Amino acid sequence: MSTVEYIGEHLGPGKLGQFFVITSFVAALFSAFTYWRAVQAERTGIGESTWRSMGRYGFIFHTVSVIGIFSVLYYIISSHLFEYHYAWEHSSRALPLKYLFSCFWEGQEGSFMLWTLWHAVLGCIVMGTARRLETRTMTIIAMVQVCLATMILGLYFGPHIRVGSTPFLLLRTTMQGAPVFSMPNYLDFIKDGNGLNVLLQNYWMTIHPPVLFLGFSSTLIPFAFCIAALWKREYTEWVKPALVWALFSGGILGTGIIMGGAWAYESLNFGGYWAWDPVENASLVPWLTLIAGMHTLLVYKATKRSLPATFLLFMFTYCLVWYSTFLTRTGILGKTSVHAFTGDGTALTYHLLIVIGLLLLLCIGLLVTRWKELPRVKSEEETLTREFWMFIGSFILLLSSVQIAITTSIPVWSPLAKWISGKDIAPPVSPLQHYNSIQVWVAIIVGLLSATVLFMKFKHTDGRSVWRRLVTTGVIALALALFIGYEQHINAWQYCLMLFAASYGIVANIYYAIVIQKAKLKKLGPAIAHLGFAMVLMGILLSSFNKHIISQNTLGVLMDMGKGSDAANARESADNIMLFINTPVAMQDYVITYRGDSSSAKDPRIFYRVDYVRADSATHNVLEAFTMYPDAFVNVKGQVGITPTPATKHYWNKDIFTYVTSVMDPSKKTDTSKYESHLVHKGDTIFINNGYIVFNGFNTQVSDPRYKPQTGDIAVAALLSVYDMKGPGQEMHPIYYIRSQYENTIDDTLRNRGLYTRLSKIIPAQNAAEIQIKQTDPKDNYIVLKALVFPFINVLWIGVIVMVLGFFISIWSLLSKKSIITRRETL
Repeated sequence: MSTVEYIGEHLGPGKLGQFFVITSFVAALFSAFTYWRAVQAERTGIGESTWRSMGRYGFIFHTVSVIGIFSVLYYIISSHLFEYHYAWEHSSRALPLKYLFSCFWEGQEGSFMLWTLWHAVLGCIVMGTARRLETRTMTIIAMVQVCLATMILGLYFGPHIRVGSTPFLLLRTTMQGAPVFSMPNYLDFIKDGNGLNVLLQNYWMTIHPPVLFLGFSSTLIPFAFCIAALWKREYTEWVKPALVWALFSGGILGTGIIMGGAWAYESLNFGGYWAWDPVENASLVPWLTLIAGMHTLLVYKATKRSLPATFLLFMFTYCLVWYSTFLTRTGILGKTSVHAFTGDGTALTYHLLIVIGLLLLLCIGLLVTRWKELPRVKSEEETLTREFWMFIGSFILLLSSVQIAITTSIPVWSPLAKWISGKDIAPPVSPLQHYNSIQVWVAIIVGLLSATVLFMKFKHTDGRSVWRRLVTTGVIALALALFIGYEQHINAWQYCLMLFAASYGIVANIYYAIVIQKAKLKKLGPAIAHLGFAMVLMGILLSSFNKHIISQNTLGVLMDMGKGSDAANARESADNIMLFINTPVAMQDYVITYRGDSSSAKDPRIFYRVDYVRADSATHNVLEAFTMYPDAFVNVKGQVGITPTPATKHYWNKDIFTYVTSVMDPSKKTDTSKYESHLVHKGDTIFINNGYIVFNGFNTQVSDPRYKPQTGDIAVAALLSVYDMKGPGQEMHPIYYIRSQYENTIDDTLRNRGLYTRLSKIIPAQNAAEIQIKQTDPKDNYIVLKALVFPFINVLWIGVIVMVLGFFISIWSLLSKKSIITRRETL
């Protein structure tokens, strides 16, 4: 049997990349083993230093290998080596440089690589700072790296067992049997790649996944410190470093989640930043349990209470990170999420379940064996203390995460429920209504507690001073809530309570920061973080409760919105406005006009220009005028349809959010208009769509860059003024000239109006002219647009920034009190 010798393949990068894949796995395994041996050697003191040094070198070598994998894959993608399946599947030659990195995390293998890289970087930091807990924490971190490394091993054991999927597979290997690969020069026929998902071609998707994965990865560190503390039976030294890392993780993961919301707001067309999509929920749940664990750790640090709860929450958080990976990458959410991975068969499913099972086994085993010896305070805590209400708040966050996780996991457990009960359980028909009706109460309780607990003290609180401060801030917050509620017409009682909780959080935290902490920055971390959280609640409420559609269908045209049923189609059609080119249409306070589309060879998107004008209703003076350019990918990869990207006009108190829902198929656009002749004298008017033209006579001294005069020419230009609803607009000067006894014309065009003019004949005896006019029929070019208003959405974005700032101020405060992350002790 002959073997095909392929021409033009670059096999070296793939072999080098796979070498790094193998060495990263081996080095992580070696590091985990030698660190474990160092732990065993601590009992005797013999060989401990040697084993620990071997573990360090192994982990450093693992980190270098991971960086090597990343570098080689980037070289393959950026060099457009389409003989590799990963490069062909996720990239193309037309992709701008800024989106090449996005190709990494579009695929399963690349996202696991990103996760592994962040673990390696954080592990190196822990290796240099964990001090006496280094051997145990690094054993856990290296063990997790072994599990992650197996995700991209790409090893086969027999025809049906595969461990991981390598990004360095050749295209001809993944598509065996395709006729093109029977030819040695098959690369001559593969000129370009499949390209990046159009939804990922957004700047947020260049920075959002790395930040989100850094947040996910950082949850490993508190988890590792928990395991190390239980393993060593040392329940004091781990607290401060774990707290710093928990704060870091909370800030980074929160930032990554909200970056995803910003991406959805700017790139998706569901009209918002959060839709309770299962993928969004999968990232939110670990953050909630992490924040709960961080607060119980603060309680333990101050009072020696809540240690078991802290261990449970931090362990639960990291296991949830892996569970969220299972939900989003196995394809199990494919029917309920708009941006879940489609899955990689049963191999990845079982692979992830095995890792989750190992982590749970480790956690449960350690907790069971150490549970009775965990330090506890036997006396009951007082009700009016900070630790009591912080524990209550953490418990509420835990309940919130459980509710979200259970509902999100319906596709996982519903087959079992059906097998037991015979009933088919489906996800909520209206996820927004389902989650909001429950989580609004979480927001109210946590919002109130986040400010109230700061007025209390650990262990014992003076009730009189607390109540005095609560009443003072509560009255101010009530006045603020009444004012905002009246102005914004918030009348649903549960949302009125949420408004008060957010107002109280803002007022009380500012009061605490200024009056009690005297605005000393190092002490303001908790107050600033809680203030930011209250602002987030306020921003969510204001931007969502009064979000409204302004693109009502005033033309009465029933459009096919692809909603299936006639009723649903009619409802959606009522919220979309059809815009014919150059035809002004009233849209609430604005008159909007679609002016046409544009594109470039370097950008596959089509941009649609829409002019907005807001005028005074009495004087008709223009108060505001601006242009928006919503864009869309049309008929991508041969598939009929559009993938729109919204355009947003930002104000300090609102956003106008617009996106195109339907366009005329570019391939079906035709110009049905024809030139029509008009005999005009000076001062005569020619009526056109949405305006008219006035003929102002001739110009016999033609000076126009379009016309290159020659000796003997006779040239004349018509002077035309174009008027629209606002009055005089633009001038047009079609040219008529005689050269070598032949008549010639040069048309003049206003492309933004689809208007073409031609001076076809001059009649000197009548001082008249024959002007030919052609104007594009608006029905030949149209778009369908949807526009919404989000009031005070900037409160949400500013709140997130303030909250994250509070996390990092708290880290700074902790580090400045006593160095937590210091140089490693000499051992």
